[in-house]
Amino acid sequence: MQRHKIILSWLTVFMVTFSLGWFVNSSLANDNESTYLKIDKGLFYLKEVFETVSRNYVEELDPEVLSKSAIEGMLKEFDPYTVFFEDPGSHQMRMITRGKYGGVGMEIGFQNQQVTVIAPMEGTPAQRAGVRAGDIIVEIDGTPIHDLSLEETSQRLRGKIGTSVAIEIERPGLDSPVKLELVREEIVIKDVSYADFIEPGTAYIRLAAFSDKAGQELKEAVQQLQARERIQRVILDLRGNPGGLLTAAVEVANVFLPPGQLVVSTRGSHESENKFFTKEAPLLPTVPLVVLVNESSASASEIVAGAIQDLDRGVLVGSETFGKGLVQKVYPVDRVSQAYLKITTAKYYVPSGRSIQKEDYKKNTRVFTNLADSVEYNQSTDYFTHNGRVVHGGGGIHPDVEVTEEDLSVYLRNLTGRGLLFQFAVEYLSKHPALKQASAVSISDQILDDFSAYLGQQQFDFEIEGEAQLKQFLDIARKQQYNADIQDLVDVTLQKLAALKAGKFNAYRERIRHLLEAEFAEKLDGPSARIRSMLSHDEQLQQSLVVLQNITQYQEILAIRK
Repeated sequence: MQRHKIILSWLTVFMVTFSLGWFVNSSLANDNESTYLKIDKGLFYLKEVFETVSRNYVEELDPEVLSKSAIEGMLKEFDPYTVFFEDPGSHQMRMITRGKYGGVGMEIGFQNQQVTVIAPMEGTPAQRAGVRAGDIIVEIDGTPIHDLSLEETSQRLRGKIGTSVAIEIERPGLDSPVKLELVREEIVIKDVSYADFIEPGTAYIRLAAFSDKAGQELKEAVQQLQARERIQRVILDLRGNPGGLLTAAVEVANVFLPPGQLVVSTRGSHESENKFFTKEAPLLPTVPLVVLVNESSASASEIVAGAIQDLDRGVLVGSETFGKGLVQKVYPVDRVSQAYLKITTAKYYVPSGRSIQKEDYKKNTRVFTNLADSVEYNQSTDYFTHNGRVVHGGGGIHPDVEVTEEDLSVYLRNLTGRGLLFQFAVEYLSKHPALKQASAVSISDQILDDFSAYLGQQQFDFEIEGEAQLKQFLDIARKQQYNADIQDLVDVTLQKLAALKAGKFNAYRERIRHLLEAEFAEKLDGPSARIRSMLSHDEQLQQSLVVLQNITQYQEILAIRK
């Protein structure tokens, strides 16, 4: 009971302090008596309910869990990006803002319900210790991790720079586990994940994130490419980039836009309008530019894409962006336990005045979503670019040249989602060590046949749409003793579906070949090799090259007067 009183006292102080701090620093800090009465009444109700439930509920309750549930329940009323989180060691904050943290440098994921190394990062403790893609982590500091989530495992691998962490891994082809002791270092996550010439004079740069290093990394990538040959055309790939810092978006845009140019403004009910301008002379002020976007390009990605489009600096190619145009600020709740509240405080507006934010965000809390291939626009949401082109508001950025990404079939989604391509590549290379000296592997028909056999050994199966319902109906028909003809008809249909599924491998044989080439390339030569392998089969990229190579079409799209 004493512990409950302490928790309740702390909670009350926290609620009063937080609420007063919030309202004093907002437009609600005025002499409106009814507002303060509502605040006082709300805090009283919250305290009384918390105390009554804690003392009288039929089962023992954890006050800490209860208080967090109350906070989460309150925040669910808002947008999905307003969240409370605890960040021991401030690892998450450092990754969000500076793109760095203390750790060992490995990308991990779940494969077959096991925490598996997807790839060790170049030049990190994990890579130097010989950690390989496909290694399965079984212990960290002597503690089995089979019951831990991916985030919990990541937290155990991260820590203060200079401290050590012991890991035990299982490796395909080895009979006994491998024990390693790694010393944590500062791990820097690269914002520019790839930069190279994909044909003479055409630079391709993929930007994966927007930490505070994004602008500088992009400049350095451009300068390094310019040192090799003159950049005549450039493709900036923002596909799959979830965003990051607003200031980083302005710096990235500044590589292509002149100084003093408005990139984005923010407006909120408790904030005055803030405008953000470019400051420096651009590295690439006039080079023809294509920006690649898709439905997973969000936030800072949309700021850059929207500014480039509104100012007619380049052509956008791809599919409609995600539509996350909300500004978040992080407020410390408890600096000792490193608890924070990330609150949406404003919306982004690109230079034409349109909002990036889709208004149905409360209904869509997924990080990535499938959007319609075509959208019917309301003319009342029309805006105009610098050259007078019509662009559409209502959320998200619509490309100038729409090229829909090929959706993976159910079959291919199952192959990739279950990690079967990854696992086969790891196993194949462990059995053919001579291949590890190569930088790439050409996927022969024999390797494809080996993969097909591997799928059989793994008893790979998948359900197509409607199959589960048919099986359920057949089960009901048997239990309810329906007419035998009905049961036979459903059974025959299921057999035909099975035959249809069996032919899927050959139907997608060439696509599987390309996916395996990318998987092998990454295992042999790192993430950049995977990107290189995928580019030649990238329809959106190929269309970008068509646009850049036809200067007349490029100028017509941007309404440039000759």
